[in-house]
Amino acid sequence: MVKVVFTGQGSKTVRITGTGHASMRIDTAAGSILCDPWVNPAFFASWFPFPDNSLLDWETLGDVDYLYVSHLHRDHFDAEHLKRFISKKATVLLPEYPTSQLEDELRDLGFTSFLRTKSDEVHELDGGLKVMIQALISPTDGPIGDSSLWIEHDGIRLLNQNDARPTDLTRFTELGHVHAHMLQFSGAIWYPMVYELPESAKTAFGKQ
Repeated sequence: MVKVVFTGQGSKTVRITGTGHASMRIDTAAGSILCDPWVNPAFFASWFPFPDNSLLDWETLGDVDYLYVSHLHRDHFDAEHLKRFISKKATVLLPEYPTSQLEDELRDLGFTSFLRTKSDEVHELDGGLKVMIQALISPTDGPIGDSSLWIEHDGIRLLNQNDARPTDLTRFTELGHVHAHMLQFSGAIWYPMVYELPESAKTAFGKQ
């Protein structure tokens, strides 16, 4: 696990613990958030976390106040793991998607507490913890969407963009300097690897 600690204006700490792939646990004095926990192989076992994260202390990691599942892709939504290890007392931070599929599947796993957020709207939780989820629902985001999570506590701001495509970050920058920005760096996508394009075109599209 990788741990990063920030100290806020009031000397309160915000700790990020990387738990594999896009998964992380964020701990603040106002509560803890577990994001996208994935352990079990997905897509007919063709995708799996590397390094192996199955031996982490998930009983402890899963004892959190809030759960955030960014979207329903199976390397972010691990139903078996969520059902077995994640506290059902956790409040789910739910992106504003046009369908209830994510909520329905989480309810089937035993989760009962949901905060239905409004996209790009800051929600203040107990203890001064603030969260904002930007839901992406255009056709390019797929039928089940994608999302980013912004968090602020004691002046420390984090942005967990995970798989969400690059978008206009103006809304986030309006809220102040982001101290940690987590985003994907892998090429888990068909573009541009499977297209026969001139190198100059690949470079131009990559920059775009």
